[in-house]
Amino acid sequence: MEEEVFIISAARTAIGLGKPTGSLAPIAPVDLAACVLQEVVRRAGIDPGRVEDVVWGCVTPLGDQGANMARLAVLKSGFPVRVPAVTLNRMCGSGQQAVHFAAQEILSGDMDIAIAGGTEMMSHQSLGSDWPQQWPEDFPYELVHQGISAEMMAEKWALDRESLDDFSYQSHTRAMQAIQNGYFEEQILPIQLPDGRAFAVDEGV
Repeated sequence: MEEEVFIISAARTAIGLGKPTGSLAPIAPVDLAACVLQEVVRRAGIDPGRVEDVVWGCVTPLGDQGANMARLAVLKSGFPVRVPAVTLNRMCGSGQQAVHFAAQEILSGDMDIAIAGGTEMMSHQSLGSDWPQQWPEDFPYELVHQGISAEMMAEKWALDRESLDDFSYQSHTRAMQAIQNGYFEEQILPIQLPDGRAFAVDEGV
């Protein structure tokens, strides 16, 4: 019998600016992840002890995002110690890959309940801070900064600046309309900030 996978619960924090002035900057990445884990099982109405795996994406697993952040978040959330967790890195697709891996665990019949997600705080660990200072001399490819790679892709696919700026503008406009219409309210878990505010609206829109 082929297994089926269902998403029975979902939650996220609002998106903060990825710099020291961002609203979420005073909070540890592990604490944010733990809050989401607690909320997900609350919304699902399940005992945390029934969770068989937590798969978590992180692009820069260094410093306070290191030491298997997923496992630390599980422990901080109050889940039973027996609940396992793994942090993975597939760069910008890390969170999505976590969802794929969790789904595959269930499809294979290996598990019944898994949680997938991701945490990335660029206000704590900046982009590229995990890159080695020197690549092996015989490395077969020239690795370039994202800004340069974006220029290369734009040239390859004939994407002009005006069209890309318009796409970005339309995206931000739609995001603002969604915020104003309350479309994100159900999915966002408000986070209490040190100054007493409840952070529940995406920054940077």
